[in-house]
Amino acid sequence: MNGRIVSAVCAAALLAALMPAGVMAAKNPARARQGAKAGKQNPELKQLKAEKKALRSQVQAAKANGKLSKEDRARFKAERDRLRSEMNALTQTGR
Repeated sequence: MNGRIVSAVCAAALLAALMPAGVMAAKNPARARQGAKAGKQNPELKQLKAEKKALRSQVQAAKANGKLSKEDRARFKAERDRLRSEMNALTQTGR
């Protein structure tokens, strides 16, 4: 009797774990697309993400030439902070 109960509980847990995310998202499709809308429909946010990616590549290129100077480090930090604050301002207004 106890073996059947344990196997039933394990089977239920296994089925819940194997349920595809698409099936779970189909229950509430508006919520599933909520995150996708924020990043894809805002062209300004998309531009900021591209700038952030370009900044990372600039930092990597500068590090490849040797150590970063204090001025370069401060400039990269200021640019990164500016991008971060602008991105946060855009995402916070959507909530």
